[in-house]
Amino acid sequence: MTQAPDPKDALAAIQSARAGMTDQMSYPVTYDLMYGTVCGLLVASQGLQLPWSVVCLVIALAGLAYAVHWWKKRYGWWVNGYSPRRARWVAFALAAVLIGLMGGAIWGKYTGIAWMPLATGAAGFVAAILGGRLWMRVWKRELQADGT
Repeated sequence: MTQAPDPKDALAAIQSARAGMTDQMSYPVTYDLMYGTVCGLLVASQGLQLPWSVVCLVIALAGLAYAVHWWKKRYGWWVNGYSPRRARWVAFALAAVLIGLMGGAIWGKYTGIAWMPLATGAAGFVAAILGGRLWMRVWKRELQADGT
């Protein structure tokens, strides 16, 4: 039978593993482009006419499922964007921006501004990339700062 480790040693091992994980983890720009495309399509789909709105929405949701699968396959884990305590506020802010852009796309649809889905979708693409990078930076700092 093995002896239980000293709690201080166990905590030090956990903190070392966290620091090692964040040091070696950097995801490629490919993920940013994939995530940005998914969010841009989600935004743009709200302002498109049928059947294109449904087609873009289905492609975006399938892309999101693929992005999660890709991440799990590459890293072996997945973190919900809203679960880390400090990083969740970045996710909430990004969600607010994307919802606002969706509102703009819908407004453009009903006022007859044909280019509005393209503009809001492009803005959603950029916002998702910037928000995703900011979220990752905050999450890594959160992991390194404390053990929660």
